[in-house]
Order: sequence, then C-alpha cells, then structure tokens
Amino acid sequence: MADRVNLRAYEEKIRYYADFRDMNNLTAEVKELMDNHRAFFVGSGDFHHVSYMLIKNTHQADLNVIVFDNHPDNMFFPFGIHCGSWVYHASRLPNVSSVAVFGITSDDIAGINVIQNMFSVIRAGKVRYFCLRPVGKMMRYMGGINIEAITAPGIKITDVFDKYIKHNHHGPVYLSIDKDVLEPGVVGTTWDQGRMSKEDLLQCIRSIAPRIACADICGDLSIYQYRDVIKRFMRRFDGTERTLRSLDIENERHIKLNRDLLSSITGNGM
Repeated sequence: MADRVNLRAYEEKIRYYADFRDMNNLTAEVKELMDNHRAFFVGSGDFHHVSYMLIKNTHQADLNVIVFDNHPDNMFFPFGIHCGSWVYHASRLPNVSSVAVFGITSDDIAGINVIQNMFSVIRAGKVRYFCLRPVGKMMRYMGGINIEAITAPGIKITDVFDKYIKHNHHGPVYLSIDKDVLEPGVVGTTWDQGRMSKEDLLQCIRSIAPRIACADICGDLSIYQYRDVIKRFMRRFDGTERTLRSLDIENERHIKLNRDLLSSITGNGM
C-alpha cells in the first residue's frame, strides 16, 4: 500500500542541506511511515540526504548501503548535512557495515574538487567508489584500492557490481538511487548526469532484490526558489541545475522509470 505525505512545510529547511535538529524533527514527523514501508520516493536529488535519516531508522544491523549516483555524495560540508555529503555521515552510523557508490562520473572526483572528498572513510574501507570515468593520480593516491574506475574495454558495471555483491554477501542491503546516475537519454534531471543505462541499473537492482531491507529513490524534476539567501547562493554556485525543454515529456519518462525501479526492488511494483 502506498502513502503520499505532504512535507512542503519542511522544504525550505531540509532541501539541499539541513542541520541535524531539523532532520530530527522530520524524523519524528514520518516515524510511523518509516516503520511501515520499505521503499521511499523522496523527490528531487536536492533531498538525497534524507537517505541518511532513513538508513539511521532502518531497524537492521550490518547494513550494506549501495548507492547509484553520478556524484560520490561524500564531500566535506561543515554546516550540517548536505545532499552531497550524506554518504560520509551514513558510513559512520552504527548499523552500517559499508557504503558503495556506483556510477560516478561527476567532476567531484577531478581537479580541485578532489580535496573535498572525505578520504578518511574511504581509506578505512567504509566507503568505496565505482566510477564510470578515469580516475586521476591524486584521487587514486588518496583513496587507494577503494576507488575503482570501470573503464577497461569489455568490462561492464553489472560485472563489477556482481563481483562486489559476491564479496559482500552477508547482511541486508539498503539501496539508494539518484536518477542522475542515468544517461540523459533515459530521463532528464536537474543535476549533471552520468552514463549508466536503464537496463544495467535494473539488472543490478534485480540481482540484490531479495536482500533489500529498504530503499529510496530521488532525482525527480523539481525547481525551487529558496527564501534563504545563503541556500539560494550556494545552489546557484553549484552551477548544476539544468533547464529542461519539455517538462511534460520528462515527467512521463520519470513516472514510467519510477514504476520500473519499484517493480525491480519489490518484485511486484506495489
């Protein structure tokens, strides 16, 4: 059974980044829903840090968190929790065994942005990156064996994913999907997008479906004008919010994709 909750009152405080007090208030608001559902659509990628809240309140230990995202979401952010920093915080939760991010192609792992990655949890083996682009020398030096580039001819992300799952075969899975991991021809999002195909993503999901304890999906189309001047400036400074030509067509694509994702997660689309 599906439930839809209007949390518009929290949008200004939670969207893009939030302090942990506001995250706790949101947790209290949706606690019953979290206890009674195992798949959540959280809206725009600007809300991806809500995954941290959902993971924290998943009543299972030794969670293997698997993330599909064009961005590592493991970046330094000093003002609470950000849609681009939540992986770091999730990896430090007592009920989380490991976090693996698949499908990264963003410039978060290139140039000056390299130094913003939280390498402490990567070197400790708590977080791993699987990138669909070459990884530079500095990134490799800082992250070691826990940062892998899937770029060799004939090697598919599905093969690497299967190998990772076989190695990490114990414990339940928490699955988090940001649709910006997909190539733009599948759906358009308001963040820069990756190179993963829909078929490869669905194949990966189906291969772990029996182990999925809980899942969330973000990356829906949503444009918002912040009242907070700092948030407005920072979101614009990110320089990644895209304007899409046909919102009606894109929304139809998102609806179909969401159904396919949910069906792969649950096995019945309910």
